[in-house]
Amino acid sequence: MERFTAKPTASIPEACDSWSETCAAYRFLGNAEVSWQGILAPHWERTQARMRPHPVVLCIQDTTELDFNGQETAGLGPLNYEARRGMY
Repeated sequence: MERFTAKPTASIPEACDSWSETCAAYRFLGNAEVSWQGILAPHWERTQARMRPHPVVLCIQDTTELDFNGQETAGLGPLNYEARRGMY
């Protein structure tokens, strides 16, 4: 699992250092007792713990675009072109 967390966007063979690690990863994921819910449960728990102290949490998808064009807001970056300011 450490290999996958180090390279979260990599394919399984790309994340593993060897063919034997790749085979082991596929065996692990093919195990009937391993579920995606079980793998993600610690992530969900930590995410909830990080959100708990905050009164408002924005859950925004990667493709969400917040356009603050024309507003005086610090820390904004360019959107699809330099004149449009906001964040993704």
